[in-house]
Amino acid sequence: MRSIGFVAATAAFCCCACIPAQADERVADAFPIRNHNPFLQIFGLPAFQNSELAAPGVTDFGISYDIANDADDADRLGERLDIDAESQVLNISARRRIGKRFELGVDVPWVRHSGGFLDDVIYNFHNAVGLSNSSREGLDNRYRLFFEQEGQVLYDTDVPTSGLGDVQVSLAMELGKATLRGAIKAPTGDPDKLTGSGAADFSLGLYGGGTTDFLNRDLSYSGFAGVLLLGNGEVMNELQRSTVPFGGAALRWHATPRIALATQVSVQAAYFDARLDELGGTTVQLSIGADIRMRTSLFRFAIVEDIAGGAAPDFALHLSFRSFGD
Repeated sequence: MRSIGFVAATAAFCCCACIPAQADERVADAFPIRNHNPFLQIFGLPAFQNSELAAPGVTDFGISYDIANDADDADRLGERLDIDAESQVLNISARRRIGKRFELGVDVPWVRHSGGFLDDVIYNFHNAVGLSNSSREGLDNRYRLFFEQEGQVLYDTDVPTSGLGDVQVSLAMELGKATLRGAIKAPTGDPDKLTGSGAADFSLGLYGGGTTDFLNRDLSYSGFAGVLLLGNGEVMNELQRSTVPFGGAALRWHATPRIALATQVSVQAAYFDARLDELGGTTVQLSIGADIRMRTSLFRFAIVEDIAGGAAPDFALHLSFRSFGD
């Protein structure tokens, strides 16, 4: 059951790759990726979004599957942390233009936390590219989330969970060459299962982008910056911060009319007042992948690595499908 989403998405990729492309000026300019650290994905950080609104008269529909594997073990500064988990998130999203300048959206996630099945794959991948596996010693595909501060255990579980996550409703407004996006995350998930925080969050961000030329091909770029306001959650509430700045930038090179190569960086400040960077640090995630374009849709895939700070999964895979026309 746990690998059904991965297999289905891979099959969809193989099918999509065989569909011929058709000229279409609209392109996606971001992988819709979030930070899926089990303790942090409960909050209302919006996925990396597009700087453009949905096309008039059509529903911009998306479905994404993210699988993030996290292995961190720390004992210092009066704190002990053990994160050994694999989080899978299936998210369904929709965006619809309202008038000329506004867009209404919704994101509905399904979340699963378990020991997973990718530990051996990631261990071998890290060896192949020369990355450290110091936190991946011991049992494979184990599930454990533990945090202790000054001798007080604040979180401890080894029971896999799954369920509906926190639903987000968003509103965007076009501001000339930029787009202002706001979202409210409703507490529809279960904080006891880490599928939600138990509180409503609010985010507001400014998005922009454009296109230039590189090697006689279009090179699109985008960036954003914003702030996340956290409600009074139920997961380690005594450590939770109230505001989290976030931002990011993306480059997408259209190598052929059908294939684009892309990279993007996402940054988030700390969510918890923890001394360990593995829980309370700023994170920087690097995503590298590609788009395959069809007539009025795209299939996207990316590999995501935690390149600075420890409070993000050290390896993740992203697969998504987006339909943006009739």
